[in-house]
Amino acid sequence: MKKFMLGLLCGIGLAISTAAAASDEVRAVLFPVTFEFDGKAQELDARYQVLNYEGNTYVPIRFVAENLGAGASYDPQARKVSIVKQPETTDESKLTRWLVKYRLERGMESKDVKRWFGDPSFVTRIEPASQQVWRYDVGAKQGYQHGGLSTDTEGLKKGDLAAQLFLTWNASGQLERYDFWYTAEQNGEKRIFSYIVYPDGSTGGVLQE
Repeated sequence: MKKFMLGLLCGIGLAISTAAAASDEVRAVLFPVTFEFDGKAQELDARYQVLNYEGNTYVPIRFVAENLGAGASYDPQARKVSIVKQPETTDESKLTRWLVKYRLERGMESKDVKRWFGDPSFVTRIEPASQQVWRYDVGAKQGYQHGGLSTDTEGLKKGDLAAQLFLTWNASGQLERYDFWYTAEQNGEKRIFSYIVYPDGSTGGVLQE
């Protein structure tokens, strides 16, 4: 398995050939299968692999969740996997917040991101690392303008936009880091929050006073 994150696997019992396991490791074999959800065939994303171990098939939780209308996330500190249905809401900020947490994943390619978020509002390149950065202005008012890569906290406070999402790509064209800034009510007051996923997979965030 190339990475843990949300290539985390869940088991589905099948009576097929087994693989040997050492005392401190699991040895599994790649298991080429096709998938069908409610009668509709779905090709497995190239980022994922299906494994067979001791007669069980292990499939990527994120892939299965997405095709069932849900999303999955992994908290490395708590060692917890969360599967959450997509919210039924017309609030662009709340929907984007869910998409950021349950659809985005480090290592994604641009086509995967555009599938959920469309084209970015602003694109720039950071030298000499040759990193490309995308910015999405979520729920922005007509005529809204903001330059650069700094978060428009004033615009968020005034309601000129509901949220901003920054995506950082590595030189190979894979998503490396993402920062999401949004407003939400706390104790009856409108506050600015952030949710950040760093290149090492750790997460963080701040509350803007």
